[in-house]
Amino acid sequence: MRIVPEAAVIDHPLFRALVNQVSALVQNLVGPKATFAEVEGNSLRIANLAVRENLQRDLQRRSDALEPELLVDGVHYRRHETGKGTYPSLSGGLKVSRFTYRKVGVRNGPTVVPLELTAGLVEGATPALGYSVTLGYAQGELRGYIESMEAAHRCLPSRSSLERMAKEIGSKALNGAPRIEAVLRRSERVPDEARGISMGLDRTAVPMEEDRPEDAPPKSDRKERTKPYERAKPAPVDVNYRMAYVGTVSLVDEDTEELVTRRYTALPDAEPDDVVKRMTEDVKNGLRQNSALKLVVVQDGAPEMWNATTRGLEKEGLKKWEEAIDRYHLNERLAGALLMVEPDAGARRKKMSEWNDDLDASDEAIDRIQSWLGGQVDKVKDKDVEEKYLGHLIYLENNQARLRYRTLRRNGLPVGSGLTEGACKSVVGQRACGSGQRWRPEGISAVLTLRAIHRSERLPRFWRELSKNYTAKISTPPPAKQRAVA
Repeated sequence: MRIVPEAAVIDHPLFRALVNQVSALVQNLVGPKATFAEVEGNSLRIANLAVRENLQRDLQRRSDALEPELLVDGVHYRRHETGKGTYPSLSGGLKVSRFTYRKVGVRNGPTVVPLELTAGLVEGATPALGYSVTLGYAQGELRGYIESMEAAHRCLPSRSSLERMAKEIGSKALNGAPRIEAVLRRSERVPDEARGISMGLDRTAVPMEEDRPEDAPPKSDRKERTKPYERAKPAPVDVNYRMAYVGTVSLVDEDTEELVTRRYTALPDAEPDDVVKRMTEDVKNGLRQNSALKLVVVQDGAPEMWNATTRGLEKEGLKKWEEAIDRYHLNERLAGALLMVEPDAGARRKKMSEWNDDLDASDEAIDRIQSWLGGQVDKVKDKDVEEKYLGHLIYLENNQARLRYRTLRRNGLPVGSGLTEGACKSVVGQRACGSGQRWRPEGISAVLTLRAIHRSERLPRFWRELSKNYTAKISTPPPAKQRAVA
């Protein structure tokens, strides 16, 4: 999209004339004694009205220029019915007279509105409003977006219209993400200072609104409504927390500091394989550019997470990578086991400090820790406590190969899954788990898709590809073809 440079606008004589006219109009409307706030507010109002009138005229000109018969992406259509449309913009609704066109040769065939396709209107709105709503929906609740935009003197449609737009855009983003991400990767360069790739998968809870049978009691106590409903009483629902997947792929420097992170989500009712495949494509893209990069998978000890990432890497032909249990999760396990056999808090702190120093210095540290803890089993007398203690030992045994941190540090690879756990908070928690929020599948799929793209610093480039869904190649059929179907 071509945007005229600011200097070219300022230096244009018509711009100078426009400024003078706006100034004269404001002074005429509010008077010479108006406050600066009044001048500012009315200037912005005038600018909105002028932009709206200009956009409306431009759309009408484009509509009037369309021929009676058109090829829309090579398919023949003929002018069908006239009508009027109102297209929301950042400056208010644009009222335009335009025709629908019907597919030629098909009785009661499908119809299109070529004006919308040639102008690239997004879910019935202008491209600028479409992107603005997409960004706003990715960042937070639309209520806050509307308040901010109105404070900026923008003229938006209703919140329900914006919600509909955002969900439709998010749905198209979800369906188009694998294809568009492949396009984006072609221009994504690995920074020169990158030394490793860190990958991880985790899960986090999302409040889902689910239908409840009429005769079933609510899952939680709630106050009965005494005020009568103005409309029909809504169907009964429960809010149940479901686990959504969150994955990250990060490029890190020699100090294991994050350089670039791509974030992905999969919905609570989805399998993680698709999101792992998209993560693995990022890994492959990094290795294609720099084969010296080392790969590590860092996550918690959940077997289903490891099964998913291992399966995905192997399926894509990757054969060599390091694996690590997040160091914080290991320390939680060690502290839990130590609490069961060492009553003195000071002694526990000393032992944990010794273990952490040993883990940093030696890959065999975990073997010594396991041996020590194994020798303390007899100190556990309570059966329930013993079962939990043995659970810690089994955890260490099952993940022994992933607990050798010295090699990872020597290779400049991270030993914590903070980037992935941070994504659980920044992508899902902050956007989808606010007070009173609850989601249906179509809403959560739209918002998390857009949120992950935004938090991956891909949204502007992603939008350039996504917005192509709202355009078509419009041309005039050759005269011979028009006669053939007449």
